[in-house]
Amino acid sequence: MKILLATDGSESAREAVDYVMRFPFPKASEVTVLTVIDRDVFKDEDVQGLDDEQESALQETEKLVREEAQELLARETQRLRNAGLSESGELRIGHPAEEIVRAAEQLDSDCVIVGSHGMSGVKRFLLGSVSDHVLQYAPCSVLIVKKLAPAGDESRQAAAPAEAGRTQALRMLLAYDASVPASEAVEFCTSLPLDERAEVTVLTVLPLITLYRQDIRQRLSWFWQEQKKQAVAALEEVKKAIGRATPHVEAQLRESADVSDAILDAAAEYGSDLIVLGHKGKGAIKRFLLGSVTLRIAHHANCSVLAIRRR
Repeated sequence: MKILLATDGSESAREAVDYVMRFPFPKASEVTVLTVIDRDVFKDEDVQGLDDEQESALQETEKLVREEAQELLARETQRLRNAGLSESGELRIGHPAEEIVRAAEQLDSDCVIVGSHGMSGVKRFLLGSVSDHVLQYAPCSVLIVKKLAPAGDESRQAAAPAEAGRTQALRMLLAYDASVPASEAVEFCTSLPLDERAEVTVLTVLPLITLYRQDIRQRLSWFWQEQKKQAVAALEEVKKAIGRATPHVEAQLRESADVSDAILDAAAEYGSDLIVLGHKGKGAIKRFLLGSVTLRIAHHANCSVLAIRRR
């Protein structure tokens, strides 16, 4: 698997690096660490007519920014190397969100990984606008990393990243709706070298129409009952498939007027480390599907979120 890991040196980005070292990606995975110098740092506007001293100060600033970025790449690639991962580093200049997406395309990445929040000032790029853009437009799967465990929950904190991290037991919530993207998410989960401690909950949420109490009529209809039977049967098939990777698999069917809320509530109830769901699309026509479920979950989940999109 080809992984593109974007970092700006922030705490959230460091957590993303830790997550890569802990997550059970296939052993042959290759990680490219990418950092982007915002082009605004080097833009020529408003710098005309500088005297020699000012020009020298500007050049020195540019040099320091580049050196800092190179040091960041060296530091993070070394951490990955120490954990036994195949790695490389890449420095680009441009708009961070656009450069991350462009790098994913050019490197033929299978998954882009970003932290959920970045730093302020010149280094900031892992904030909502960037992660949202990457989530919508990346040509591959996107993993948005948040803290692995709540503050104070020491029982779930990982040990040394290079050791226990590679076999970190995850609590994973897989949102499944029988769509093609959801099936690809199932395939991704079954491809992971999960150990017997991993816990997976497969969740299907049937949407209810509550306007004017239509949910009452909906639940009583034969069509609804048939939908439920088919959903339960599909969940059992998914449970069997993932059960070949780990024995701790549960399946649950819920009904809700808000699919996003139901998924978020389930993740909170189960103490999930990761929500996995299929990515519906990135084009203008399909983007409402992303905004209604995937993007909202990425914004509001208390855990990491992985949106699966096949190239």
